[in-house]
Amino acid sequence: MAFLALVNTQPLGAAVNLTLTQHSVSAGGKSTCIADNVQISVTATNLEILTPAPKTNSEVTQLYVERAQVNSKAAASAVGPPRTVTGTYSIYLKLCLPTDGATLEKVTTVQLLTHGGTLDHTYWDIAPGYSYVDAATSTGYATLSYDRLGTGLSSHPDPLQIVQLPLQIELAHILVQNLRTVSAIGTHPSFSKIVGVGHSLGGALTQAVAAKYPKDFDAVIIQGTSTAFQYALTGVASEAIQIANTDPSGRFKRLAYGYHAPGPLPQTLQFAFYRYPGFDPK
Repeated sequence: MAFLALVNTQPLGAAVNLTLTQHSVSAGGKSTCIADNVQISVTATNLEILTPAPKTNSEVTQLYVERAQVNSKAAASAVGPPRTVTGTYSIYLKLCLPTDGATLEKVTTVQLLTHGGTLDHTYWDIAPGYSYVDAATSTGYATLSYDRLGTGLSSHPDPLQIVQLPLQIELAHILVQNLRTVSAIGTHPSFSKIVGVGHSLGGALTQAVAAKYPKDFDAVIIQGTSTAFQYALTGVASEAIQIANTDPSGRFKRLAYGYHAPGPLPQTLQFAFYRYPGFDPK
């Protein structure tokens, strides 16, 4: 094992305990990884949501239909004044490095990978031949993927009042600050450069971090993100969104109302994300 853990070397004012201890290899099999949940305290200015979360899937469908209509005011009418929110949340992190020792010793740049909506950190490392993580580490980069607040193995707080973009921006900013003062033992004192990489909603989040904190990233890579937001709701509506705790798989039965997920049919994902026949149906 070329490294043991990711640990803080020079904690900042917003420092968190970034010690990661769960060793593994990437799903693609070409990267060595360590992962864990870390506790991050954060404060942000969110917006108060005035309407309660729908309790039936019929209500959810109507909600998205109304918001996708031309000149709809449904979203604006649901939003109230700014409110300060503060909390400590468990965020799942996964650091991956090259398995090749010679490549590992040259790593100086880490990519912070932020996934899109309806996804989690596994988007970046799906399977052999479908691993962005392996593609990055094989060319000499480290990657740090994470589950955004409200997804995957991270905390699932109030989906309406807490899980909002302003808080997500502050969480990502804290991660960046700490990445500049951590050491992957056995390689180098710290990462000298950080690249923000975002897919879809994660791309919008990465752009927002760069806009608010222009010194955070040395470079930015955006995937599947558009400035034409007016078409985004059409894609969302096509996914037959349902209340997550009603999903037939039962995976999300403990989640609060307000957490939504795509419908169970594969066509929902194809409509929003894939153009036939240019995708692997498996």
